[in-house]
Amino acid sequence: MSMIMQYARLRPSELAELQRLLAEAPDDAHDFVSDLARQMDTDKAWAGLEHLLKKLDPPVDVISGGTALTDDEWGYESPRLLTRDEVGSAARFLGGTPFERLVEGYDPAEFAAARVYPGIWDEEWAQDYLSGAYAHLVTFFRAAAAAGDSIVLWMS
Repeated sequence: MSMIMQYARLRPSELAELQRLLAEAPDDAHDFVSDLARQMDTDKAWAGLEHLLKKLDPPVDVISGGTALTDDEWGYESPRLLTRDEVGSAARFLGGTPFERLVEGYDPAEFAAARVYPGIWDEEWAQDYLSGAYAHLVTFFRAAAAAGDSIVLWMS
């Protein structure tokens, strides 16, 4: 089974509805978020991106950060919320960090030594895989910030 990082943009009214569901009908909360159209995932590239981003000390951890919304798990972990302010800060950082800077000094042996999931980092296509996931992440966060959305994220 694969571990995939999921993201959903929430307008203020949707965040309020999610919080209501988490309090009153927690089993419906995941379905509510899953039905939203403004979603993306980083597939299995999340761990590689996290490894690279940590080296740049971003203001917001867009992979493992956020505030837990519930103790219930949506897949492998509880969903976490990045506030509108955190989304804006993350969008500025991601938008100002080109992929080339992110992968400066990319070393597959370092990824292997750090046991970065999913263990594909010596493959010829690994950087392209990371590049595509990073581009989607940057676009998603920019759009969320422009709309004033918060983001809920979880590992499925």
